Amino acid sequence: MTSKMSEIIFMQDGAPAHTAKLTQERCKQNLPAFWQKAEWPGNSPDLNPIENLWSILKDKVEEFEQASTVNNLVKNLKKAWSGISGDVLQNMVSSMPRRVALVLERQGDYIEK
Repeated sequence: MTSKMSEIIFMQDGAPAHTAKLTQERCKQNLPAFWQKAEWPGNSPDLNPIENLWSILKDKVEEFEQASTVNNLVKNLKKAWSGISGDVLQNMVSSMPRRVALVLERQGDYIEK
């Protein structure tokens, strides 16, 4: 999958580090298609494929023995991450038009995963 930066919309969640004035200004200056927090729906996990990716990563990490040190956790995260195929990532991106249509159909309500 290849994309031009001009075709990618960059959005952030509401984490304080993401919504800081300096962060917002830097993103506006450096990202061709940046959606500020006010432009993105308030409760939109269905429209954010990274939320599904975090869930997949978490599930994979939980398959391993619980890490007792930070180093073990990092190893588990790396192992879990390497187990996520490019097809999974492509499917997340490809599902976006369908997800947007469903959210619009449901007038902003959540959709099933």
